[in-house]
Amino acid sequence: MTEKVSIKERLRSWAVWLSVLGAVGVILNATGVFEKIGLDSTSWDVIINALGSILIGFGILNNPTNKSGF
Repeated sequence: MTEKVSIKERLRSWAVWLSVLGAVGVILNATGVFEKIGLDSTSWDVIINALGSILIGFGILNNPTNKSGF
């Protein structure tokens, strides 16, 4: 049976914060914030979206109750 994970346990996990960071990066890129500060390269868009997606996926798959594994 699966264990219930409290919100407090999730917020203490570094993987959750990496996931949030990735999501913020993707959202900022989609809204054009990076273009406004002078980063308008197509390769920059690809890098931010790829890295953000990886970080988001990592945060979704992480289990904060299992300290020895993923």
